[in-house]
Amino acid sequence: MTKDNITASGLVDYVKKCMFSPHIYVWDSNGQILTDELLDHLIETNRDWYTEDRVAIRRSLCNRKIRGWDCIGLIKSYVWHDYWQENTQYYTIESDFCTRTLIQENLEKGDISTLSEIPGLVLWKKGHVGVYIGDGQVIECTIRNPITREAELVGGILQTKLEDGGWTTWLKYPGIKY
Repeated sequence: MTKDNITASGLVDYVKKCMFSPHIYVWDSNGQILTDELLDHLIETNRDWYTEDRVAIRRSLCNRKIRGWDCIGLIKSYVWHDYWQENTQYYTIESDFCTRTLIQENLEKGDISTLSEIPGLVLWKKGHVGVYIGDGQVIECTIRNPITREAELVGGILQTKLEDGGWTTWLKYPGIKY
């Protein structure tokens, strides 16, 4: 993958592929394989999120070739050419956004009511992002149950309906060709 082929349609293909790979929601992760070392680092830097129950489940999945993403990490890992421990060369600080800082960037964006039928647009709401894949569907990496919206212990990548997500804004992600 080169910088020239980081496209909106490529993002859609990537998130669909990831949805069917062994994975779990991992706060502050960008597609890395879940290892004890990675989990220890994430626990140290995000103590509030990593409760005893969340750690126990993730610890049981360490070292089994299971990848972890959070919502924006799923998008960043695509921009960084399928980022993981052995493929970190495309990471740049300039493209390392969190959901809070992404919406503050000077990007092409608009109210969700003006969403165009452009698969690959990023959808935003406070504290969360997803990828619009077309036909009123979204792929998101979430810890929330898609029906009840209640937080769960495992979470992961799933496909949801646009109308059920509470999205407020669409945007074009930096570095992706639309």
